[in-house]
Amino acid sequence: MTVRGGSSVAWSGEPKAEPRAAQIKLVKNTNRLQSPRAALASVLALAAILLLGLTGPVRAASSRPAFAASDEGIAMGTNTGVLFNSHKFTRAQIDAQLAALARTGATTVRSDALWETAEPNPPTNGIQLFPPAVGLIRHYDWRHDDLIAGMLAAHGLRWLPIIDYTAAWDETVPGDDHSPPKSVSDYYTYAAAVAARYGPGGSFWSENSNLPPRPVDNYEIWNEPDSHYFWHPTPDPAAYADLYASARAAILTVEPTARVIIGGLTSPPVFLASLLNAAPRIRGQIDGVAIHPYGPTPEHVLDSVRTDRLAMNADGMSTVPLYVTEFGWTTHPKGAHDWAPPEKRPGYIWQTLAGLGHTDCGIAAVLLYAWATPQRQPGDGEDWYGISPPDASASPDTAAFTGGVHAASAGPLKPLCSGPSPLAAAHKVSAKRSHHAHKHPHRSHSRHPQHPRRQARR
Repeated sequence: MTVRGGSSVAWSGEPKAEPRAAQIKLVKNTNRLQSPRAALASVLALAAILLLGLTGPVRAASSRPAFAASDEGIAMGTNTGVLFNSHKFTRAQIDAQLAALARTGATTVRSDALWETAEPNPPTNGIQLFPPAVGLIRHYDWRHDDLIAGMLAAHGLRWLPIIDYTAAWDETVPGDDHSPPKSVSDYYTYAAAVAARYGPGGSFWSENSNLPPRPVDNYEIWNEPDSHYFWHPTPDPAAYADLYASARAAILTVEPTARVIIGGLTSPPVFLASLLNAAPRIRGQIDGVAIHPYGPTPEHVLDSVRTDRLAMNADGMSTVPLYVTEFGWTTHPKGAHDWAPPEKRPGYIWQTLAGLGHTDCGIAAVLLYAWATPQRQPGDGEDWYGISPPDASASPDTAAFTGGVHAASAGPLKPLCSGPSPLAAAHKVSAKRSHHAHKHPHRSHSRHPQHPRRQARR
């Protein structure tokens, strides 16, 4: 079903079980379109601000508040995995998983706001209010995004949406939604529409007043734009800079206090340097940088975060927050990328969460990948990143996650970014233990080589 922007219908996916906490009722918007004169004024205002965004900072990143996640400071949470992005979980199962996640103390959940799902057809001629347009009417189908926002809010969780990927009718590589859009304006128009619907005072919240409001206040632009798996045919820092700056300007016209962050990077020092070199004007417009510091052990993850922060400091971005929007381990099959022995993963989770909380690295959010994955195919590593069992029961992993979330805000400030490398410290301890145990001579461990990134998770 296709609905106009500003409309919402109940999710029609299978099966029909309603969420426990809210019996989420999505009601249809009855707002009428603006008059042509009012719509034209809105369009001109948007165009003026977007022009500023493309030629200079709309407003300095430091002029807006830090990540507004919780009273404790850092936003702690998870990625949903494929809870919403597949047909492998029923609605009742999603509800049970989110209820279990909320009990851990997590506050934030990262999940895709899929453009190709929300706007399956190109715009048609007409006049529209949100986002303002003259000559084009956007036919947004909000069912997927409404389901995410509604079910998360029902459990007191806040959505960190990833604005991705490309609508089928706008792909630069036909048939490839991981290729960038032909029209940046189509992408930023969708980004602004997401903010207008799910941000503070957005139409979704007024249409669904039975839900506790958890408006979106942070937006991630694309996922891993520096990875050849997610930006086809090859990463392009200049093209991404244009996409980011345009989307940020559009979102800020709708939600001036929003933070718009660089999509999760796999090699931040390299890509950010290329980004700033290709588009120096963007330096003052970056509200945050999301990173994906996967590694074989917690020490590798912590060391990657430290390295990324120091590189950002050297690039003049010492005040720009870091968002650790993915890290984690799969437990099957043995030897897979990001594999960890099942008996060790709980300790890895706790140590990493505790280690990234309350540091001197300027971290705004720490989000594990992932809360739940199907756990059906032993040979598919993507199936086993999830830490919550399929029935949402407790597990050593979820207990470790709960403990790590609470440990993250406890204790004194950790000098992760001003102190010694966690890897160097771990190697020193390892060498000392080998010496005292009279083992074979210690061989220094090289830094874990970067593996090819995982395939798309949907």
